[in-house]
Amino acid sequence: MSKLKNSNAYRLYEFIQPFLTYNIPLETELPENKVLVLAPHQCDEAIGCAGALLNHSKKGGVIEIAYCTNDTPERMKEAEKAASLIGAKKNHFLQFPIKGLKENKEFCESLIRLFDRVQPEVVFLPFWFDNHHDHVALSKALIKIRKKIDLDFVVYAYCVWSPLIPNCLFDISSVWKEKQKVIECYKSQMKTKDLVRVAEGLDQYWGEVKTSGMQYAEPFFMATAKKYFALGRKIF
Repeated sequence: MSKLKNSNAYRLYEFIQPFLTYNIPLETELPENKVLVLAPHQCDEAIGCAGALLNHSKKGGVIEIAYCTNDTPERMKEAEKAASLIGAKKNHFLQFPIKGLKENKEFCESLIRLFDRVQPEVVFLPFWFDNHHDHVALSKALIKIRKKIDLDFVVYAYCVWSPLIPNCLFDISSVWKEKQKVIECYKSQMKTKDLVRVAEGLDQYWGEVKTSGMQYAEPFFMATAKKYFALGRKIF
């Protein structure tokens, strides 16, 4: 890891430390009804937050998913099936190339139009340092557009390729089998990585950490948009 990345990691912990507690609270429901999920790639939403989304849709919550990049027609069909199982009311395919989000003005403009159209109350997105170029690029784009548009919602940052330090957990034991089916929609991605195993290991770990015998829990870093993006400006 470079000195710069080390520096960012130390600064991250310094700024998020006030949000953290030893006894991580267990959430049972989202604070608002209208949810927008930002998935840099088709499958991120399945791994990172499908359990919380399934719980929300079962309670009548409204969910829309925005897929920022596009890979193949096959993967788009997989995403449509996964979103249907989650209970999403609408999908947005922004159609940018993979690894094409960094410093992309058109992508920033697409995000502005998306937020203006959806007006979400809760937004799920990858955590700052999730280990993929597009995940980091999405966060940086959101920092930029907050100067042009009022981002007034609650953030739930999820992890896909890198663990995060959570300040809340969702017990997803009752919907784990359904989350597994959502992940398994992505057959094209399962050819090279066992995504079910990735998600199961992470969710089992946090379930047991929270309460001995709890089967599965999804971890999130939760904050208001104002606080979350103020933190991002200090990190980047």
